[in-house]
Amino acid sequence: MAPSRTLKVQVSDSSTSAQRSPGGCTVRHVAPSPLTGRCLCGSVTFTADGDAVVQAVCHCTDCQRQTGNPYSVIVGVPREAFDVEGDTLSSYSTVGSDHGAETQRNFCSACGSPVFSVAGAMPEMVFIKAGALDDASWIEPSVEVWTGSAQPWAPRFEAAGQFERGPG
Repeated sequence: MAPSRTLKVQVSDSSTSAQRSPGGCTVRHVAPSPLTGRCLCGSVTFTADGDAVVQAVCHCTDCQRQTGNPYSVIVGVPREAFDVEGDTLSSYSTVGSDHGAETQRNFCSACGSPVFSVAGAMPEMVFIKAGALDDASWIEPSVEVWTGSAQPWAPRFEAAGQFERGPG
């Protein structure tokens, strides 16, 4: 199998760019406004009217367990710009062993999809799970946190800043 390549494609607005993979899929690098998303079954929906403050990869062991993956890709938005609806929204709180702050992990109790988290270390932010976004094609993680607990076999994001720990 040949290695995948990415081709840069210019679009009409010079402040945006897109990439087209050899398979023909277009990847945006401009966040839609507003950000919208939902859980797998659609019972929990959300809107974020603010700009994404950070696009990150979290390697903490709690995110690994919550997602069932070696890391969680998250988008941080201001808490006051975030609106969530749904009768099946539920949460589970964890306390980080390194920083001691509580993280409220919000998910749909009907389908189990993780949707967003609120970390005690940064209570002014909501961290949306990238997989819950209606359009996540624009995400380019700029930082990787808790790399000290990253799985050695997990792919890394070379252009992202690397932090052994997280905020707090």
